[in-house]
Formats: sequence, C-alpha cells, structure tokens
Amino acid sequence: MDLVQVKVGQKATLTFDAVSDLTISGTVAQIDTLATASQGVVNYTVKIAFDTDDDRIRPGMSVTASIITEIKQDVLAVPNSAVKTNTQGSYVEIFDDTLTATATNNLLTTTEKPKQQSVVIGLANDSLTEIVSGLKAGDLVVSRTVSQSSSSNTNSSSGQNRSILQTVGGGGQRGNDMPIPH
Repeated sequence: MDLVQVKVGQKATLTFDAVSDLTISGTVAQIDTLATASQGVVNYTVKIAFDTDDDRIRPGMSVTASIITEIKQDVLAVPNSAVKTNTQGSYVEIFDDTLTATATNNLLTTTEKPKQQSVVIGLANDSLTEIVSGLKAGDLVVSRTVSQSSSSNTNSSSGQNRSILQTVGGGGQRGNDMPIPH
C-alpha cells in the first residue's frame, strides 16, 4: 500500500529481530517492478544497501525496515493521541493561559475543563501529527484523560476527570524534523 511512496535513494532504518540492540541505516537501492502474491497478499521486493557492516548480521536474518518517505522540517507537532475528529473536522483540547496544573511524575495534570480547538493537520508518523494551523508553539494540549475515583486517595474526588497535558512542540516543536517512515 505504501510502495508508491518508496523511491530509490530514500534513507531507511533497519532493526534485526536476532540482534535487539542493533540499528543500521541504509538506502533504498532497488525496487522490483513485478509483485509476488502469497495467500492473497501482494508483495514487492525492496533492496536496501547498508551504510555500515556489522559482524552480527547473517544472511537470512529477519529484519524490519522503516523507509523515510518524507521529512518535514520546522514543523509544529503534537502526540497522535491529542488529535481527535468530529463531524466538523480535526481538533485538539486546549486550555486558556490561566490554567492551574500540577506536575507529578513528569506529567502535568489538571482538573479544569479543556475547550476544543479546531486544527488543520498535515503529515503524521507513528507518534506525532503535524499541526498546519490552529495552534502555536507553547500551547498546552490534552494528550490523555483519566478518570479518578475516591477510594483512599484524599486528593481526588469521585468521578473527577484529570487531563494529562503536553506542551505543543514538546515532541516535535518547530525547528525539529519530522520523519515519516513507511
């Protein structure tokens, strides 16, 4: 399905099942033009030339290749979990600048209610989604919402939702590159 985006010369990252601590970069060297089909699945062979050699690699080893089909530079991005959709399009939940939040275990949390902010999204990879418009660097977005109930914890109230926040740009802020692997 992603083959149409793969081109000779693109960079790739290779990880090996048998050597868990080994990651090697490479370059797409060849893409077969004829497919093979097995049990209804169509496959194309893509050959990747390693940038370096390693004695631990053996012929026939299982390998996973992530081919970088596009890189966007200087993007504003949020975690994929922050982006939601409704009938009007994509949105994120944000807070006003007067937010009261608590930092615990490297997470910023609040019990205040967020508001929906419409956004235009661009490219996405396995963890980040590009925000083309609708947010600015430094905005606080909800990346996850958890419910707490009062059992023995005196700091929570029954049925209260607690939002876990992330600063826009915290994982893909402007100035960083956003590789799109396939």
